[in-house]
Amino acid sequence: MMTYVKALEDEVSTWPHVSVHSHRFGGREFLFDKAEVGHVHTGGIVDIPFPRSVRDALLANGLAEEHHWVPNSGWTAFHVRSEEDLKHASGSCGCHISVTR
Repeated sequence: MMTYVKALEDEVSTWPHVSVHSHRFGGREFLFDKAEVGHVHTGGIVDIPFPRSVRDALLANGLAEEHHWVPNSGWTAFHVRSEEDLKHASGSCGCHISVTR
């Protein structure tokens, strides 16, 4: 699992205007300029914020889970346990940047 977490961090860190930092709750956070576009916990859970309407569509289509601490927000959660999960999490981070620009 740590391999997938590291692979996600390595990929996202190559994107323009994105930097990777320690997250205040553990793990690593991804910043687009100065705005957080998500973070990954050492256990392989990736949390990504979206506008509420996008979050609702992701949940309705089974593409994300509710965030465990703030389920009634725009935050979503993804579990990264496989190469397919890694692609999904990476695409979701990229989607967040596109949707919120």
